[in-house]
Amino acid sequence: MNATLEKPATLQCACPGCHCMVQADSPFRSGASLFCSEVCAKGHPNGEPCHTSCGWECHG
Repeated sequence: MNATLEKPATLQCACPGCHCMVQADSPFRSGASLFCSEVCAKGHPNGEPCHTSCGWECHG
């Protein structure tokens, strides 16, 4: 018997200008939108990038 494990769907972060991919079960949500980080989910209140390893400078 072969069992296959399905990986969660990967989606793009809902933050404008962000190119990060997130898993469908991301802990960072705002309503129905998924984000790659808490900063993106909050709309970059202090103008900071989403996270240091991202390489993109999105500022919602």
